[in-house]
Amino acid sequence: MSGVSEDFIEKLKDTVDIVDVVSDYVALKKTGKNYKGLCPFHQEKTPSFTINPDKQFYYCFGCGAGGNVFNFLMEIEHITFQETLKILAKRVGLEIPHQSSHEKRIMVERDRLFEINQVAAKFYHYLLMEKEIAAKAVEYLKKRGFTREDMESFYLGYAPPGWRSLLNFMTGRGYQQEELLKAGLVLTNNNNSYYDRFRDRIIFPIFNLRGEVLAFGGRIINSTVSNTPKYLNSPDTLIYKKGENLYGFNWARDKIRETDSAIMMEGYTDVLSAHKAGITNAVASLGTALTVEQAKFLKRYAQTIFIAYDADAAGANATLRGLDILKKAGLNVRVINLPENTDPDDFIREQGKKEFARLQEEACSLIDFKIEQIIKGKDLTKTDEKVNLTREIVQLLAGLEDKIEREVYLQEIADRFQLNFEVLREEVARVSKDKDSKKKDKNYQNRYTKKDNETNSLNNINRLEKIILKYCIDNPELREQILPQFFTATNRKLARLILDNSAKDIQSVIDKIEDDDLRKKALALTVAEGETLSPVRLRVLVDKLIYRNKIGIYRELQDEEGLSLTKLNNLLIYFQQLSNYQGKEGF
Repeated sequence: MSGVSEDFIEKLKDTVDIVDVVSDYVALKKTGKNYKGLCPFHQEKTPSFTINPDKQFYYCFGCGAGGNVFNFLMEIEHITFQETLKILAKRVGLEIPHQSSHEKRIMVERDRLFEINQVAAKFYHYLLMEKEIAAKAVEYLKKRGFTREDMESFYLGYAPPGWRSLLNFMTGRGYQQEELLKAGLVLTNNNNSYYDRFRDRIIFPIFNLRGEVLAFGGRIINSTVSNTPKYLNSPDTLIYKKGENLYGFNWARDKIRETDSAIMMEGYTDVLSAHKAGITNAVASLGTALTVEQAKFLKRYAQTIFIAYDADAAGANATLRGLDILKKAGLNVRVINLPENTDPDDFIREQGKKEFARLQEEACSLIDFKIEQIIKGKDLTKTDEKVNLTREIVQLLAGLEDKIEREVYLQEIADRFQLNFEVLREEVARVSKDKDSKKKDKNYQNRYTKKDNETNSLNNINRLEKIILKYCIDNPELREQILPQFFTATNRKLARLILDNSAKDIQSVIDKIEDDDLRKKALALTVAEGETLSPVRLRVLVDKLIYRNKIGIYRELQDEEGLSLTKLNNLLIYFQQLSNYQGKEGF
């Protein structure tokens, strides 16, 4: 909860124009009552992103993103609801009223952490650019191909070797030691003495999309130093969760959207070398294995993810788990094969953008990569090793849901290892059946799909129900006239939400829907262009809907074997309700 009164939130909703806000990010064109544009959350060529200015909602018929102005800003900027409130209130000149003491404290603390990080970043950057103490760091960066302009552009810094350099600087400017601890900039020892987290390291600030400093990464200059991690990162704080952020995304977002792809690298210098060379859709995972949250975050902006890890790291189990996470998120994963003992930074500096683009063009699929990892290091002249690796590959192929993809790989493996194709196919089919890998989504029937718009025939009961629900959304006074039980199971939950809230604005109804698929369906109906129906025409459609329900009951009554006494009684009662329905006077 935001801690702000519902009245203020409603006032802010009424004051802010969603078209005005979205126009800062999307080129919109008026079409009828609505506005349309290319969706900012997925790559598309034909506009399917729609805004209904009357209802102040947006919905993309391509990817399903939708909501009100708060949802849009939170999604596009990757910020919290509290931050969204602050931005929108400032935009329209409203002052956020009194909050609960807890919420007010959280917002003040967040603002303070952003301020502390910004001052620390300036401190580190100033030392790198102006002071002799950073000479070794500057020399190292220049050897890696970074000019002073690059250091300025990426706002790199240097943390001096002293134990209290940053601490003394910050406390001298009024910041408390406890605040610096919460920001992750200092640590405490057993004597409760404070000291700098980053010492004698090159500093890489981590920015959010608004250019605010979220956290820091630090790299040692002398790799021969023992018992010291090569990279050191800020811990999770009130404003930073490393498993939910990506380094370089603030620079890469636009190119990721434009190309519908992102290149995932490991280190800070990998990303910076890529951007310096013009490969501006590169990001890194901030010293962590890829997480589900990062995969979901990427899915909002791109469909294809290229993995460009160094050759040694690419075979690690943690990396394979990360690739599976991306695949499970519905992303197309491709692996860039770099030469042995080479990382993206080295390759791009030595070979350039053109050669890297060639490797990207030749990137293998996730399945090809996994097969090569299974085969790697195996002696195929030994029968037992050949049998074992074949079994591993069978397990891998059994997990493929695409039958054509599976067939292609079966043929390739059979030819490559001189195996009988039919035997291999039978074994994969057996393992696949055991895994039950082709599970159907139980919510499939509740999803809004473009298929719903493919026919204008009123015999299509799904479309008929949607026409009536859309009319009830646009005309609240008629919601009491229609009963939720008229609708099939596919639409009944949505019908109940709309029809049982006859006095409520549709915005307040949708805001309270927790089921994601149901919410998307409601948004799709809300922003869609509605048909102009007279009361007589609407009654004709409702009668048609009642008739279709009666036909359904009649068909169920024919199933004598599956018809219990209770079910028979319920069907007859329902039939009677339909037959007796008249609607209110004037309908």
